[in-house]
Amino acid sequence: MSKFDEIREEIKGLYDENIHLNNWISTQEQSSDNQVSEICKDFLQVLEAFEWAEATIHERGLDQSKISTSAIARMLTAKTKLIEVLEHYGAFRVSFPEDDFDATKAKIVGTEPDEEKADGKVLRIVRDGFYRKDRLLRQAEVIVVKNS
Repeated sequence: MSKFDEIREEIKGLYDENIHLNNWISTQEQSSDNQVSEICKDFLQVLEAFEWAEATIHERGLDQSKISTSAIARMLTAKTKLIEVLEHYGAFRVSFPEDDFDATKAKIVGTEPDEEKADGKVLRIVRDGFYRKDRLLRQAEVIVVKNS
C-alpha cells in the first residue's frame, strides 16, 4: 500500500469517525431537548395549580379584603415568575393571530355571541396553551364566537 493510500484510508477513517460523532451529538441534543420539554410540562402542572387557586379565590369572593388582595398579588408574582422560567426554556403561550381558531393549538370549551366578530373567531382564552419549538405542550382552551 502506498503512502498516498495510507493517507486516504486515514482520512476516510477520520471522516467516518466525524459522522459517528455528529450523529452521537445530534442524539444527545435531541435527548436533552426532550428532557427540557418534559420539565416544561411539569412546570405547566404547577402553573395549572396557580390558575386553579386564582379562579377559586375569585369564585368564592376571597379577593375582597386588603390582606387577601396582598396575598393574591404575591401568588400572582410567583405565577408570573413561573411563566418567565417557561419562556427562558423556550416555552411560549399559544397565540391566535387575527383571532383565528386553530384546532391544532386549542380546543373550544364554549361559544358566545359577538356581533362585532365573525363566527368561529376566538373571543377569549380561558386557559393558555403553550408550545416549545414546534411541539405543543398544552392546548389552549378558548371561547369562540357563535352568532346564530
